[in-house]
Amino acid sequence: MPEVLEIEQIETEETQTVKPKWDSWVIEIPKEIIEAQGLADDSIVVLTVKDEKVKAEILPPLSEKLKSISEKILKKRRKVYEELKRIGD
Repeated sequence: MPEVLEIEQIETEETQTVKPKWDSWVIEIPKEIIEAQGLADDSIVVLTVKDEKVKAEILPPLSEKLKSISEKILKKRRKVYEELKRIGD
């Protein structure tokens, strides 16, 4: 069963407007749903907000070939990845 994040709510007089950095987010699909729907293990769902609607797309896991390629690129370009992460790409 997926974990539930509990958020403490506090009252405040201040109103804050937040501009999102992304229009999509990724969620792991629980094993029970993967099995019940016959999806590939480690599939994920991508949720995207557009025109006041949320679109969902199920993505299968990367193939072994793509995993290998991405690991090689990450290893070779680790410093670039860390810098992009630091500046909030």
